[in-house]
Amino acid sequence: MDIYQRCPMLRDSYITREMVSRAIKSMQAFHEAQIALHAQFGMDFLGNRGRRNIIMSASQEKFFAAEIGRSYKGVIEDGRTGQADIYIEELKRELECKMTSPIASTGAIQMQTDFETLSQKGELDYLYVIAGPDFKKFCVLHFLDLTTKDFRLPHATARGKVAMVKHKGMRKCT
Repeated sequence: MDIYQRCPMLRDSYITREMVSRAIKSMQAFHEAQIALHAQFGMDFLGNRGRRNIIMSASQEKFFAAEIGRSYKGVIEDGRTGQADIYIEELKRELECKMTSPIASTGAIQMQTDFETLSQKGELDYLYVIAGPDFKKFCVLHFLDLTTKDFRLPHATARGKVAMVKHKGMRKCT
């Protein structure tokens, strides 16, 4: 029995708008706490979006796993190297979480992944949270069954990271 027979709503998404809304609200609260904590030590949390997104990615995994766990059994949030960011036992699905923002100088949005991980797994679901500079505007994209064919080939200087070929990947966006 394939995944679509076990869960017919998967044709759209197993992540609902309500789950997204609640997870984003929790992430925003965490973000505000980080701004205050960084300020307490004389640091600007908003000054470097890349660093901000690295810190915020753990909250993405935590809060989305909690929301998904309200609807599905056996949700595990791990995120360590080699482990699924979120695993949903009931659906037998691995979900990779990615946090990104538009590039300040161009506005371009890069949706990347680790080529080796995707090669080993074969296919994975992805949840890209694209956050505005002030962390008040968001676009959340959920992809099912992305493969290495949906991404560019790795370059020697890219440290294993590959960019999505958007016209291919978007066909799998729910």
